[in-house]
Amino acid sequence: MLKNVISPKNRIDTKTFEKKIAPLKERLGILQRSLHDAGIPVVVVMEGWDAAGITRSTKMVIDSLDPRGFTLHTIEQPTDNERVRPFLWRFWVRTPQKGRIAIFARSWYSRAISAEMQKASWTKSLKGRTIAINNFERQLSDDGAVIVKFFLHIEKEEQKRRFIAREHDPLKAWLVTPALWEIHKSYELSLPVIDHFLEKTDTKSAPWHVLDATDENFAVLKIYTALEAALEKALLVKSGEKPAKLPDPLLPEKRPVKRSAGNYKDGKSCTREECQPALDALQEEMIRVQGLLFKRKIPLIIVYEGWDAAGKGGNITRLARYMNPRGYDVIPTSAPGATEKSHHYLWRFVRNFPQAGHIAIFDRSWYGRVLVERVENFCTKNEWQRAYREINEMEADYVYSSGGGIIKFWLEITKDEQLRRFEQREDDPLKQWKITDEDWRNREKWDLYDKAVDEMLARTSTKIAPWTVIGSEDKWPARIRTIEKVTSYCRDLLE
Repeated sequence: MLKNVISPKNRIDTKTFEKKIAPLKERLGILQRSLHDAGIPVVVVMEGWDAAGITRSTKMVIDSLDPRGFTLHTIEQPTDNERVRPFLWRFWVRTPQKGRIAIFARSWYSRAISAEMQKASWTKSLKGRTIAINNFERQLSDDGAVIVKFFLHIEKEEQKRRFIAREHDPLKAWLVTPALWEIHKSYELSLPVIDHFLEKTDTKSAPWHVLDATDENFAVLKIYTALEAALEKALLVKSGEKPAKLPDPLLPEKRPVKRSAGNYKDGKSCTREECQPALDALQEEMIRVQGLLFKRKIPLIIVYEGWDAAGKGGNITRLARYMNPRGYDVIPTSAPGATEKSHHYLWRFVRNFPQAGHIAIFDRSWYGRVLVERVENFCTKNEWQRAYREINEMEADYVYSSGGGIIKFWLEITKDEQLRRFEQREDDPLKQWKITDEDWRNREKWDLYDKAVDEMLARTSTKIAPWTVIGSEDKWPARIRTIEKVTSYCRDLLE
C-alpha cells in the first residue's frame, strides 16, 4: 500500500491551502453537530512514521471541532494498569459514545507493531494481532460506528531531514531521542512489515487512507476531504436516503450441548450435611489455586448464566467464600444504563475484565444479548444473530492476548422446580426481595427462552471457551460440581 504513494505532484502552496481549508473546516464543524444529533459514533485513527506530522494533522482536525463533542487519545506506552490487561482492553474502554468522536493519535496499530516486533516469533504474533484488530473494528462498524484511518507516509531521507531540523530547534530538540534514531536506522526493515500490516487491516468496514505527508499541507487537505466524505456517507445512510444493506450475520456452527436438570453422581443426591466435607475440601483447594493464579499473573473469567432461581447467587457465594477478596471481583449484570446503551454492548463487560492474576466472576454477562435482549426484542434479529460471532471472537481474543482462561456455567433446572422456588421465595420474608414481577413475566416466556438457550449453548460453546451445564435441581451437589470444575480447570491452566 505504501508503494508509489510519494510523488512530487503532491505539493500545495500556503495561499492555495488556506483558501481550500477554510470551507472544509466550517463543513467539519457542521458535520460534527449532525453526527451528534444522529447518534453516530466516530473513530479517527492517525498513524504514520515518526515525524510524519501526526501531531500537526491531528491539531488541524480538532481546531474545527467543538471540544465538548470529541475526545483526543494520545496513545503512548501502556500504563502499569493497562499492561496487566488484554491487548485491546485500553482501546475498548476509550471507544466513543454514540454521537461523539474519538481521535486516536497513535492507536492499536503502533502498539501492536512495537509490542510484537520485540518478540522472537513476531511474525506469528503480528498475525494474531491482525485478526483481533480486524474483528474489533468490524464489531464497532457493525454497531454503527464510522472508522476512518489515516497513515502518514514519508521516505527515510525526509524523516532524517525532519529529525535534524527538530534537533536544531530549541523548542523541539527534546522530541528527538536516541531511540528514535535507532528506529530510523531500521526504516528499510520496518517498511515491508508495516506495508503488510496495513494491507491486512485494510477492510471494507475500516479502510486505510495512506497519504503522502512530505508536504504537510497536502496531507491535511487529504485528511479533511476523506474524513468529511466518510461522515457525509454515514449521515446519508442514517437518514434513510440510502438505506444500509445489512449483510446476513455469519453464524458460527452449532455444537449441540446436552442439557439436564439432574446432577446426581451414581444416581445419588446429598443433603447439605452430607455435601459439606467435600465442599470444605474444594473451598480450601480454591484458595490454593487462586494464590497460584495470582503468583503467575494468570487472569481468569468465570461466567454464570442460568434460569431465574437456578441458584447462581448461592453457587457464587460458595465458590468465593474463602478466596482472598483482594484478588477477585463479582460483577452482577443488570439492565444497561444510559451510558452503557450509548456504547457497543460489549463495552461494559470488557471494562470489567480482570487484570493479570485476578478473577472476575460475572453473575450474568454479555450473553444477555442472545437471551433476554433477543426474547424481549431489546435488539434486532440482525444484532443478536451477529452477537454469536462477536462473543466467540471476544472470548478467543481475551484468552489469546491475556494468557488467561474463561469458564462458562449454565445452571439448569426444570420449569416445575423454578415454580416451586418462586413460591418458596414469596412465602419467605427474608427472600421476598429475590422475586419480582419481571421474574414472573420471564417465566411466561419459558419456551422462547428455552429455544434461545439451546442456540446460545450450541453456537458459543467453543474449544477455547466451552459451556459446562450444571444440573441444579439439587443445589448442594450443583455447588460441588461447579467448584470441582473451576479447580480442575485452574490446575490445567497452571500446568
